Amino acid sequence: MVRYLEFEHIFKHPFEKVIRAYFQKYTSGKDSNVTSIRVVEHKVDPETGEEYMIRRGECVNVLPGILKKVCPYPALEVEEEVWLNKKEKCLHLHCYNLTWSKYAFLEEYSCYRACDSNPDWTLFEQRASINVYGVGSVIGGMFEAFGQRFFQHGAKKGFNIMEDLIVGS
Repeated sequence: MVRYLEFEHIFKHPFEKVIRAYFQKYTSGKDSNVTSIRVVEHKVDPETGEEYMIRRGECVNVLPGILKKVCPYPALEVEEEVWLNKKEKCLHLHCYNLTWSKYAFLEEYSCYRACDSNPDWTLFEQRASINVYGVGSVIGGMFEAFGQRFFQHGAKKGFNIMEDLIVGS
């Protein structure tokens, strides 16, 4: 069974400040679950100025004990594709897991853009899916339920970290 999640959040701050906070969110030390993040590819389109990046992050394995026995890795690696168009005030992200991908696929599509109702604000929209397979429906369902709660908690935590970074800048 695949679980789907959707998030929407309005930052009452301009796009440039929100994007700066986004790129500092994981390197600021405010999220103890993220132990490292590195850029493995970075290109700039000379005609449009659009930036493309691939970033890889390492996260602490926060699975509860019984699930950790099935996924015993001390850390989980994720990859993020980034498309940033500063002229159009749009940041698109595609993030997915690399670790344990033969059993589970966690995927997020996100977009930050200037808010239609107030161009000095930034709208964040995200769609996420969690699909666990090959470990049985009971264990798979437990992983998916945990992943759903973790995504929801992580989104709220991420918004708070970004607000702190924006206000503190």
